[in-house]
Amino acid sequence: MPSLIKSQGFTLALVGAVVFAVILPEPGAKGGLLKSEFTSKALVALTFLIQGLSLPSQQILRSAAKARLHAYCQSCNFVLAPLLMLGLLAVIGTSLHEGIYIGAIYLSVLPATISSAIIITGNADGDSSAALFSTTLSNVLGVFVTPLLCSILLNTSAGSQISSLGPLIGKLSMLVLLPLAVGQVLRVFVRDWATKSKGLFKKISNGAIVFIVYAAFCNSVLNGIWGEISTATITLTFLLVILFLGLFSTSVWFAAPLAAKGKDERIAAFFCGSQKTLAAGVPMAAIIFTSQNNGAAQVGLILLPLMCYHPLQLLLAGFLTPVFSKK
Repeated sequence: MPSLIKSQGFTLALVGAVVFAVILPEPGAKGGLLKSEFTSKALVALTFLIQGLSLPSQQILRSAAKARLHAYCQSCNFVLAPLLMLGLLAVIGTSLHEGIYIGAIYLSVLPATISSAIIITGNADGDSSAALFSTTLSNVLGVFVTPLLCSILLNTSAGSQISSLGPLIGKLSMLVLLPLAVGQVLRVFVRDWATKSKGLFKKISNGAIVFIVYAAFCNSVLNGIWGEISTATITLTFLLVILFLGLFSTSVWFAAPLAAKGKDERIAAFFCGSQKTLAAGVPMAAIIFTSQNNGAAQVGLILLPLMCYHPLQLLLAGFLTPVFSKK
């Protein structure tokens, strides 16, 4: 049991944040004691500053040459995933609450994970250098592509609107790209310290994400959103995420030989193409959707599909890693 708690500590902390938001929502809601409308934004910037400090710049540049592989991963992240999700939503989407429907689309247009995809790719004997460049590129592109795709897909399929796209991308650039770039510049001067501090950075980033999730759910609870959600709807959401994970992962794996040369690149293509980032997804949702009318009340629901997907993709990766490494 202690080893399970340690290995799944972050997931359990996210669950704890949701439970705590239900029990004590007032401090984390907008205008509450914790002033989450301001602290959440500061934590978003801190998270990406840490990301910039953590990324090895020279290694990223060395792995940039595999353009075909990287293009494939970005196509999976931003083209294949939304198409598959729209197909699933066409079948079962009418049974979902609007906020969860939006969250499912949001999940599908997110970039890939960085740290977990790189680590898992390496553990599975894949090309971890290629994974580093591809996932970093995905997260940089996500600042522009994710809100753009949200705007297009939600306007056409959900009837919702992402207004003021230009200012929204500008805000994301200030809170995501600028801290990321500053972190990369600072890394030049503190490279050794940054390398030794990976454990500390991870704890701080995870803590920031847990706080943002808590704040999002506090707003949802106080606005009575969860009173509209039945157990059947939550079960259907979980089923949708499982179906999406299975269909998406299978498609990425079997199409990977079109772009990947050899086993190591195929493994990198699989993990970089099929994983979705919680680390960037939670902060970006806090920016994208709280800027909309009644958005703060909906963010908790919007994050639900992503929070289901995150542990499931890690569980699948844990199962497949020894399988890939033996081949």
